[in-house]
Amino acid sequence: MIKITVHESVEEALHKAFPRPAASAKKALAKYVAVVESMLFDALQHGRTPEQLKLNLYAVSLDQLANKGGQIGPKKIRVHKWLRENNLELLETVVPGSKFTGQNSQVKLSPLITMQNTLTVPSGSIAAATTDEEIDAYLSGDPASNKALFDHLYPEYGQEWKEEKLAELFHWVPVDIESVKAYLYWVEIESTHIKDAQKDTILRQALTIIGVATLTKGYYVQRVKPSQFGRTYYEGTSVQNVNKDLRRAMLGNCWEYDIRSSVVAWKMGYARSLLCDSGLDVDLRKHFPATLLYLEDKADLMATIMYFTFGDASPVPKDLQPVLLKQAFTAISFGARQTANGWLDASGNWTNPALVDILKNGDDRKRFLSDKTVKLFIKEQNALDDYLYELVKKHRPDLLQASFLQTDSGRPSKAKVMAYLYQHGETQVMDIVRRVALTKGHRPIANVHDAIFFKRRLGVDFKTEIEMQMREQTGNPYWHLTPKQLERYKPRSLNAAAEESEHKKRIEQEEALAKGYKSVFPNILIG
Repeated sequence: MIKITVHESVEEALHKAFPRPAASAKKALAKYVAVVESMLFDALQHGRTPEQLKLNLYAVSLDQLANKGGQIGPKKIRVHKWLRENNLELLETVVPGSKFTGQNSQVKLSPLITMQNTLTVPSGSIAAATTDEEIDAYLSGDPASNKALFDHLYPEYGQEWKEEKLAELFHWVPVDIESVKAYLYWVEIESTHIKDAQKDTILRQALTIIGVATLTKGYYVQRVKPSQFGRTYYEGTSVQNVNKDLRRAMLGNCWEYDIRSSVVAWKMGYARSLLCDSGLDVDLRKHFPATLLYLEDKADLMATIMYFTFGDASPVPKDLQPVLLKQAFTAISFGARQTANGWLDASGNWTNPALVDILKNGDDRKRFLSDKTVKLFIKEQNALDDYLYELVKKHRPDLLQASFLQTDSGRPSKAKVMAYLYQHGETQVMDIVRRVALTKGHRPIANVHDAIFFKRRLGVDFKTEIEMQMREQTGNPYWHLTPKQLERYKPRSLNAAAEESEHKKRIEQEEALAKGYKSVFPNILIG
């Protein structure tokens, strides 16, 4: 949680302006500070952009702060307004927000306040710890702070809400608390490539998860955020928006099943209809060779393209090259070209990453876009996109009138329409996976769009059965689930390490003592 300390001059000035009742200034300021703390905490929970981190800014609605921050005096003056007019603002506006765009203001802390974030670990504290109890004290939080965290994140649980309603608002996911602690230990002590800003985000998210799960005896609560595009997202920290390593730590030992090349597989399901409607021969390998190669032999395709794209002269590190290629193909699948077309990211925000932002090196990008297979893949994806968009125009023209599927100028956005169609298709097929899995007692522990997590392995035969249902019920023969076993982070015991070290010292001392006796009495057999 966030704790703010305000310079005493603020309360003194407020008390001088409003001396009656005697404690009114103190109470009014305390209420206002509580709202500021809450809003800064929410800003951190939703994450900060690189620019905000660099400039130490927070996204806050000043209108909400003014409305919730309370009033003072017989004329009911807003505390926020009085502080601003008297140059005693606690938050200084750097970039004003806008009611028209829905953007919050970008603010920074004024010199009149200091902030303490309890969802951080003091620098060097874990490295200096010598016992398991010390590390637990840093990571687990105390019962009071964990309860305060829970109440802030989920105030509905303190009200008279029925279980059915709460189940609509929140999804619970099991958490391997000790695995998360072990991951944080690795992040603090052993990781070498995690930057400070990224580390701060990891610590905040992980400590939030630990705090909630400690209170709930092993579960993290995710607030549901449905999307008009078809997916289910979650607000704030969730299994969806943490990095893969923290997700692995969070879920512990389990199995992940994700749809292989889901966007491309979904679109390829319409390829036969496209050929039939166009009066062409239904020879999929003739008309969609690059897309089928991507679906059927992706590893070989990517290795070949990576070799010709980057070469030996590329400044891109070897381990980053396959990551960038995957992002490039995903961008193409969603409609990106050399100029930007957008799609929804994992947090439900609209983003426009162009190929020029993914393959930043101009020579690499030129070689990538000149590759014959890449050019053919783009051509095939264009054909499928055009066909699907024409189907919408013919059969669902109402979608083109939906404001959330239009550009700022009010025109239908082809990229947004494609994202809408795909995400509804993705949800449909993942619902099939969940339903069939439940028939044999496999209940998902977490869902991340085109990936689903189970505690137990499905087994080869049952996975095949699920895939058959996915294909038959959707009429798409290209759905395929890829399994991956996730292993928890193993807890590190400082106590056990200390005991082992002490044991080794005792053995060394005993051996040294034995050698000493033998040198004094060489003819006596010791032992």
